Order: sequence, then structure tokens, then C-alpha cells
Amino acid sequence: MNKLLLITLIMSVLGCKTNTGKEIPSFNFVTIEGKTITKDSLQGEVTILCVWATWCGDCVREIPELNDLVAKYKDNDKVNFIALSDENEETVRKSLARFPFHFDHVVNASEYTNLLKTGPTKHFPQVLFVDKDLTIIFDVTENKEKIFGVLDNYIQQNLD
Repeated sequence: MNKLLLITLIMSVLGCKTNTGKEIPSFNFVTIEGKTITKDSLQGEVTILCVWATWCGDCVREIPELNDLVAKYKDNDKVNFIALSDENEETVRKSLARFPFHFDHVVNASEYTNLLKTGPTKHFPQVLFVDKDLTIIFDVTENKEKIFGVLDNYIQQNLD
């Protein structure tokens, strides 16, 4: 049995799913920075979505790499970086004071992040790459590897 078939079978038995190949669900967010972001506003651009939690060690561990990615593309208005947290604004702001995270931040987002979870429970961090057509082409949870190179490659491949 090939590895992909085996992984698919295991994921099916465990109730896991993948978001890869699906269009992102609709949303209308107002970030803690006061910016309004809608699904339609991302059309024609590429987007990194990061579902994270302030108490998640792996989430905090990957912030420097994600910040490096933001810095690399800071002058490109066709690349979006959005962090989604189920926690409230006060909790997120306290964490950002300790661990600056240069994404646009959406708080109290549990209704939306529940739509993105890939198993019976949420796993953190969850990082998704969304292409110009609003299709998720990369989705990873509980990543233990360096994420910068993977996301940078997806961004470069999907920019004109």
C-alpha cells in the first residue's frame, strides 16, 4: 500500500480531514489594529493564515520565522498575513507585548477557526497558505519544522 493511501486511510479512520484544495470559508473580520478584512478583499492576493494561541509553546516558537516572512514581503501589497486567535483582545495584546507578532490579528475567532480545524479537536499552531483564487493549497498543524522556507516558496510560486 503506498504511503499516501495509508495516510488518507488513517486520517479517515481518526476523523481527520484536510483543508487543502478547498476554498476558504467566508468571513468579515475587524482586526485589533482596526483593519477590516473580508474574504472578497483577499481575491487576487496570497494570504498566510495562522491559527494560534498565546499559551501554545509551538505557536510562540514559530513567531520569529513568521515575522521574518512579514519583513521580507512588507513592501508587497499582494501578500497578507492574518493571525486568528480564539482568545480575547486583552489576552492577545498582553502576549503581543511579550512576543511581538507582526500579523494582522483577529481575536474571538473560535467560530471561524472551528471551520478550519482538521480533526475532532483543534491543534495549534495551524498555518494555511491561501492562493489568489482563495483556495487553500497548504495546511499544516502542530508543525515541528522550520516554516519560513515552505511558506516563502508558496508565496514566490503564487505571485505574478
